[in-house]
Amino acid sequence: MQILDHIRKFADITPAVEESLRAVIREKHFSKGDTIRGAVNLTSYAHYITSGSARLFYTHKSKEHTVSFSFENEFIVISRHVVMNLPDTVSIQFLEPTTVLTMPHLKVKDILDDVGKVSDTAGLLFLSTALMQYVAFLEERVSVMQSLGAEERYQWLLHRYPRITECANATQIASYLGITKETLYRIRGGKYASTSKRKKLISE
Repeated sequence: MQILDHIRKFADITPAVEESLRAVIREKHFSKGDTIRGAVNLTSYAHYITSGSARLFYTHKSKEHTVSFSFENEFIVISRHVVMNLPDTVSIQFLEPTTVLTMPHLKVKDILDDVGKVSDTAGLLFLSTALMQYVAFLEERVSVMQSLGAEERYQWLLHRYPRITECANATQIASYLGITKETLYRIRGGKYASTSKRKKLISE
């Protein structure tokens, strides 16, 4: 169970501790389109995808904004900024039939503390594992958004998530990349001219 590998990074897990942790892990199955809504529901548990995919999004002024995508062997990491500012609309939507392992954050910390295997600090480090994963990806994404144009961002997304076009629709992808659907369609159709290309054409 790979979710336990994340705990092993911060704690020496004996068979007894592992059994206790397994006892609070629940496997859940979601159909395509199923949604978990609200900050309370999303932040009480760690959500780890073993198969399938999901997106994190929020709704503002009746428009959905995609924050992130998650695939196999990844946590669905909840953006603290979104939770704090839009707690009622932040949601997880499953993009295909998906199997998820859930672990209640507080119970995990209690188990690790009770057996004396880790300090409070180390226990909190585990609870932050998903966040650490997200921060690393966020740094990558910020770099991409700042340094690459629309077409390059799309190519990066295809490389980062090879199955993305099988699961997410154009609206969700465009929202995530910070471009319009029209721009995405032009990129896919080979009709998109980047700013540098347009300048070159004008100069010629």
